[in-house]
Amino acid sequence: MPEVLIDGPAGRLEARYQESKAAAAPVAVVLHPHPLHGGAMNNKVTYTLFRCFSELGFTVLRFNFRG
Repeated sequence: MPEVLIDGPAGRLEARYQESKAAAAPVAVVLHPHPLHGGAMNNKVTYTLFRCFSELGFTVLRFNFRG
């Protein structure tokens, strides 16, 4: 799963991207919970959702919000 840096007006966002092998695969963007509640891109729920969508053939992206 490649690490991706997304450039934005306030800086870069760290992300992980997994592209499906299927040509017309659905896309899932997995967002983490609020940081005050343990949210981050590597949160176990966020990671599990990312992996499950990938195993189902989705192209998947997860990233850390700034702040």
